[in-house]
Amino acid sequence: MRAVALDFNERRLIEWDAPAPRILRQDEVLFQVEEVGVCGTDRELALFHLGHPPEGESRLVIGHEAFGRVRATGSAVRSFQPGDCVVPMIRRRCPAVCPSCARGRFDLCTTGQYGERGIYGLHGYFCELAVDSERDLVAVPPELASFAVLAEPLSVVEKAVSMAVAFRQEPAGAALVLGAGPIGLLAALALRLRGLEVHLQSLEPPGHPRARLVRAAGAAYLGPRQSLPPADIVVEATGSAQAAFNAIRALAPLGVCALLGAGEGQGHVSFRDLVVGNRVVFGSVNAGRDSFALAIEDLGRADPNFLNAMVERRPFADFPRSLADPSSGTAKIAHVIR
Repeated sequence: MRAVALDFNERRLIEWDAPAPRILRQDEVLFQVEEVGVCGTDRELALFHLGHPPEGESRLVIGHEAFGRVRATGSAVRSFQPGDCVVPMIRRRCPAVCPSCARGRFDLCTTGQYGERGIYGLHGYFCELAVDSERDLVAVPPELASFAVLAEPLSVVEKAVSMAVAFRQEPAGAALVLGAGPIGLLAALALRLRGLEVHLQSLEPPGHPRARLVRAAGAAYLGPRQSLPPADIVVEATGSAQAAFNAIRALAPLGVCALLGAGEGQGHVSFRDLVVGNRVVFGSVNAGRDSFALAIEDLGRADPNFLNAMVERRPFADFPRSLADPSSGTAKIAHVIR
């Protein structure tokens, strides 16, 4: 079958005629991949900045934001039948089965020895067919099939927002998001759906398509030189350490800041302000089943016009261009697997 993979011996991105997967266990589901999203993690993988292939192999099929339809099921599968729409979760439990993995929260693995489809040690979904355990798949209502490729990135947002709300000691009223990429836009959407007043700051000029998407989500757009309003919940989705420091400084008393993208960097924050103001800063990555369920729920509540405008669909063969550069306009690139 056709697949997009990293060849770790030759250090290059390739189209690969990969072996088609088969159902080997009674709890497994075979599904046809219909769409796969491309994100910053995939671009880092294509540069060989992270990731590794399955043990004993030299190639890794990439792609972790996927939507598909069930083709066949093992004899023990009860939740799915052929034709059902599904999205896969990404992380798989560690060999040691730490306490988090033992209760099914692979996203909170404490050993760091987990696998991730399309990233660490497990083939991903930029291919025609895939097999997963029933427990690693999430059902999607057929009417949401057009937006299901957004479920995985939105699940990351849902986890972070849920954690932020749980950390706060009082109800939140105002939120700030930094970054107008897919995660930032979906964070603005999720926060607006919860009734918060949302500002989003990014580098794009006010007339840029992503700035228009911010406003379509019901949030106010701030350019890079505009001052940040204080906020009860702040979501950093930029990948910039400087933006992360700005996010922390924007916290109102009792404010909670979720860091989703920032890497290494140097800067200054007042620990005294954090202490005196009962402010919280935390990092979050990946998501569990509850967050995927919230993502599906919010996709059903969101304006379909906004969701459609977020996605730029490209054919399978365009993968080199998608992995070389992000889209200049729409937020999320999704490849149609046909």
